[in-house]
Amino acid sequence: MVLLFISGCNSPIRAYRVTGEAMLPLLGPGDRIFVDESGNTRLNLHDGDVIVLRHKGTVIVKRILAMQGETISGDRGKVFRDGKQLDEPYVARVNGQEIGGPMTFPPRRMGTGEVFVMGDNRGFSLDSRFVEYGTVYSSDVIGKYAWTYWHAK
Repeated sequence: MVLLFISGCNSPIRAYRVTGEAMLPLLGPGDRIFVDESGNTRLNLHDGDVIVLRHKGTVIVKRILAMQGETISGDRGKVFRDGKQLDEPYVARVNGQEIGGPMTFPPRRMGTGEVFVMGDNRGFSLDSRFVEYGTVYSSDVIGKYAWTYWHAK
């Protein structure tokens, strides 16, 4: 999901417009969101946070599923952090079933400053599951999603 920055003031809260489908059903194309870009954002990250980050020159939004020192893996549609299956009520579903995408991936332990991110709409999200996506670091984080101020649909 690519975001377009649309605010230019000095406030730590900035406005963005969502352009992709990777975070459905929470965020959809055209939604307008506020992001907390305050100075301590990167120091206060937690599993489950929805973040805006700069990755390979693009501003995107994803959800943190594992942080430094944690091990994450996927097996047939289920995601495990430190060996425990995650409860993920936010994941996009159709007729009660999770939407596709590669959901089996080997265990990976997050190194210093690393975060493992995924989109909620797993079938439409390029994220940490993919080798070609590369590593995401907490230093890449611009801010945390605060709230949606306008839904496009």
